Amino acid sequence: MAGTTEPLLLLLTPPQQRHRRSAYFAWGWRLAVAAVLVMLLLLAVAGPLHPRRLFGAPPETVELTLLAGAADKGAVCLDGTAPGYQLQRGSGSGSKSWLIHLEGGGWCSTVEECSNRGMSPLGSSNSMEPIQFTDAGILDSDPELNPDFYNWNKVYVRYCDGASFSGDAEVFAQDGSTVYFRGLRIYEAVIDELVEKGLANATQALLTGCSAGGLATILHCDDFSAKFPQDVSVKCLADAGFFIDVKDISGERSFWSQYDRLVRLQNVREVLPKDCLTSKNPTECLFPAEIIKSIRTPMFILNSGYDSKQIRLNLAPDNIWP
Repeated sequence: MAGTTEPLLLLLTPPQQRHRRSAYFAWGWRLAVAAVLVMLLLLAVAGPLHPRRLFGAPPETVELTLLAGAADKGAVCLDGTAPGYQLQRGSGSGSKSWLIHLEGGGWCSTVEECSNRGMSPLGSSNSMEPIQFTDAGILDSDPELNPDFYNWNKVYVRYCDGASFSGDAEVFAQDGSTVYFRGLRIYEAVIDELVEKGLANATQALLTGCSAGGLATILHCDDFSAKFPQDVSVKCLADAGFFIDVKDISGERSFWSQYDRLVRLQNVREVLPKDCLTSKNPTECLFPAEIIKSIRTPMFILNSGYDSKQIRLNLAPDNIWP
């Protein structure tokens, strides 16, 4: 025993068992290092560390509010149910500031499409559920994630008419049921109800929308601004709603054709610029490039240079592929 430098435990351990323990020890270190690397990778993908991500704060669920007296106002979804919206009250310095967001979700341009859509949340409030404003961009209530609008009164107006809150008509479906195109009435009735709930006292207001809701924002921007006194700051933000009129890869204006069916089916003339209608086809007047010529309210237009939705709708629609 004298003169040896090995620990007593190792001297008393058979060689095979010592080798096995050393292997286990090495594998344990490798697994620990791998776990740390995976955790670092996940954190990098998730973005900057934030207390809510780390500690799992409960999501902000906002209940659906149905429009009061919708049937009497004729302001109903495609299936005749009352439209709705989510309202989260502001606080502190934002108690008199309002953000109204118009939901998007494409369009329906045939009776069959609209009838089928009436069985979904984009055509019936029967299918609408509460939503979460957590991690929802400008609707978020976290001042670190949404420093400009976190404490504003925020409204998410549900989309259930299929024509960017612009139509005013009704037709009978093949099964005899009525399909209601009342987007314009929905928009006007919801705004009027919000006026009664405090929008009338706003010191600043922002109308926003995405995709089909972005088009609705462009269509209603000046109407929205007209609801307020001149000393109220009113602006609009259209996100991914600037749809363009171009030929597709087959040389046809297929997206123009969809808009044309929409204009005829849902009777959207009332929301189109009057000066445009005097010299152009109503379908052309539904494209933002024409609408913005008459808008007077400050508007920010946000659109990707490579919008995958527009590429598919405008340039390479599904129906032209072999």
